[in-house]
Amino acid sequence: MMTAEQRAILHQNAVKHRESGGQEIIDLIDSSGLPLSEGGMRMSDPAYLKMQDITWSSEGRKAAVEATEKGLPALAGIEPLIVAALGDRYHPHDRGTVNAGFIVGELMRHLGYVEDKEGKMPNGSVAKTAMRWKLRNQ
Repeated sequence: MMTAEQRAILHQNAVKHRESGGQEIIDLIDSSGLPLSEGGMRMSDPAYLKMQDITWSSEGRKAAVEATEKGLPALAGIEPLIVAALGDRYHPHDRGTVNAGFIVGELMRHLGYVEDKEGKMPNGSVAKTAMRWKLRNQ
């Protein structure tokens, strides 16, 4: 019955009080699958933060580089990890796929890659297209 904005405020307060019952509220909100914002995803949204954690993890970095070496968009390597963690909360309707691409772009630039050209994602992917990358000196 809460608005997305009300849920976002509740979530922020729960994070501040994680040790004194806040974790249960965070888990309830996360399991509901309901958005914490109207329209686009905020950088403070738990789904956005989870995508960052996944992308920057050693497993995420490895998956992005392996996909790039196969000529695929880097997101093609990371998206299965995101889907496994977020399930239905990862979708294009709240710009989730766009945000995932943005986060992956930050990682790839950090790793010494530059944009190559947009490429199609593998069949069955949530995102339809994403950036392909190449090493800066190629």
